[in-house]
Amino acid sequence: MEERGYREESYEEWKENDMRTELLAESVEELIEKKVLLDVLQEALESLIPEEKELAVKVFGEEVSVYEFARINGGNRRTLDFRKNKVLEKLRHFFRERGIDV
Repeated sequence: MEERGYREESYEEWKENDMRTELLAESVEELIEKKVLLDVLQEALESLIPEEKELAVKVFGEEVSVYEFARINGGNRRTLDFRKNKVLEKLRHFFRERGIDV
């Protein structure tokens, strides 16, 4: 059989190779999906005004708490918390317009 270009392969080896191919295909799919979602997130952040973007990146990115952000910027914590909620609403609206359920 090897003379004709065929080679003998055990079922276990064949199944293992098949599973690797399947896992690779799934990981590529996941990577593409993550890339698309990251692109949409980037668009969403760019749609915010600079103050909102800074708030979103630092507070939602968990660099600082709302309290710390207010202290650093000399603002009122309650006002900043209200603004944070408004930014969340804007981002939710942005994602829903693009068909992403959040």
